[in-house]
Amino acid sequence: MGIFNFNKKKIKKRREQLCHDAEIFIQVHFVRETPTDEKHKYNTLSLKSDPDREACAEWYANHNNPETFSEIVMAYLKDNEKNEATLCERYQLEKNFFSNLRSDKKYHPSKGEAILIAFAFKLNYEETKALLKAAEHSFSNSSKSDLIIRFFIDKREYNVGDLNYVLDKFCELNIKDLV
Repeated sequence: MGIFNFNKKKIKKRREQLCHDAEIFIQVHFVRETPTDEKHKYNTLSLKSDPDREACAEWYANHNNPETFSEIVMAYLKDNEKNEATLCERYQLEKNFFSNLRSDKKYHPSKGEAILIAFAFKLNYEETKALLKAAEHSFSNSSKSDLIIRFFIDKREYNVGDLNYVLDKFCELNIKDLV
């Protein structure tokens, strides 16, 4: 057996394990949407402190509270000193993605593009939620695709190929299909 076949089997085994783990994550976190009448409203509780949320708030404060998606991505790009061409290639972004951000401060990305940026900068869940909010998107606990993405972020698994494999298996879609 060649090295190529061995690596292929190893990748397939890892992806099947990710599928298994993602399925459990979905079962635990999936919440059916309920009507919004008074009978079905949830109680709101104050949240415990969360180091990731606090670090995210601190990052925003240290960067003069960027508001637009474009400003936030440019700040992450400056902080991480990443090569734009490499990010576009590795994370399946259009070649002119960053030039579009620079030229249009109100650039509105698809949800898939925003998630790919979160993966490119290896953002945690709180940072990803803030980035999605700036892009006018959000996560839902009643969406399998959102829960799969959250599962990958929580596990710090930022391989887009693996993500697409699991998304295809459960939802028959690709990260770029998210609008």
